[in-house]
Amino acid sequence: METAEIVGVGSELIRGETLDTNTAEVAASLRPYALEVWRTLRVADDPARLAQTARELWAGARLLVFLGGLGPTPDDVTTEAVAVGLGLELAEDPAMRERIEAFFHERGRTMTRINVKQAVKPRAAAWLPNPRGTAPGWWLREGGRDLVALPGPPAEWRPMWAGLLPRLGLPESGTVRRELKTWGLGESQIMERLAGLWDAGVTSGIYAHADGVHLSAEGGPEAAERWLEQAAARLEGHVWGREGDTLAGRVLELLRARSASLATMESLTGGLLAALVTEVPGASRNYLGGVVSYSMGAKARFGVPTDTLTAHGAVSAETASAMAEAARRELNATYGLATTGVAGPDELEGHPVGTVFVGLAGPDGTQTKRYRFPPLGREAVRLRAAYAALALFWSRHA
Repeated sequence: METAEIVGVGSELIRGETLDTNTAEVAASLRPYALEVWRTLRVADDPARLAQTARELWAGARLLVFLGGLGPTPDDVTTEAVAVGLGLELAEDPAMRERIEAFFHERGRTMTRINVKQAVKPRAAAWLPNPRGTAPGWWLREGGRDLVALPGPPAEWRPMWAGLLPRLGLPESGTVRRELKTWGLGESQIMERLAGLWDAGVTSGIYAHADGVHLSAEGGPEAAERWLEQAAARLEGHVWGREGDTLAGRVLELLRARSASLATMESLTGGLLAALVTEVPGASRNYLGGVVSYSMGAKARFGVPTDTLTAHGAVSAETASAMAEAARRELNATYGLATTGVAGPDELEGHPVGTVFVGLAGPDGTQTKRYRFPPLGREAVRLRAAYAALALFWSRHA
């Protein structure tokens, strides 16, 4: 099988200052095609090493993609290095230079001299216009193979890649990858329930995420769907979505189906729950808003009874219930959803790190649930808590 090579360019990727998600995203987009992606690479902003990498990879790849290093600064060297490595002639394009100048002019700015380098590409390559920035990409086809250079910011390269990918004429694999997304069962529990299914004619996998455990099936369309149907039947009550679904999106779908509204009050999640909900386009039709009541005083100020806080503390089922009820009442929503707990690094009120209480108030009363998440750091606990709140709503109303 022919191969695809994907290279993230940037010293910041090597140093860990920026997390490289670009190469993984491009690799995922190639799943429908008969190309083997058995590695992705990260290379520093070093012209000699980039040139060597380009030369070595281009010798055997059907598709070679570079992401990053197309900016105007001295350390943006991808185009020059690749040209050196492959012996390509570079040329400045006056039309692209005018386009970059117009980009600045439309924003009331003047193009600086250093931006001129972004109008330079290999003479034999075609431009990939950037609708969201000054760094165009370029595409070279040679001998039935493709070399692509894209800018690093995801918001810029995604539309460029989406437009180019169908034009590459890559051979289709005939396989699909499908997913089930679950909540409430651990990996070992799911493995037990699905005993006998793991070798059923597809390549299957199981992966833990902050929003639950995901299952995948890769193979022919009918075989993959059949595997997922069998898996879903054994996991009834725990499957909240498929590939492309988000837990917040599923909650909003349930709210829309009921012509209902939601309000939130958050302590340890600090607005993260609201952020997950409002990432979904059209969330404002059913999500009214939320409150970050991080301190005891803020909780009381926004409707949590002081005697509840005094008697039970901030980290308790009683306070989670009162927060959910206050959110529902103060914002006049159908449902109120609340989070409180201990994100760390120290325990609080005698509760260990990872202790979380979620409250849900609605027309049928108020419910709470206690979680004990692994103490994997503040951000991990906070994210799991936000998803736990969404999962509580989903589990009660799906």
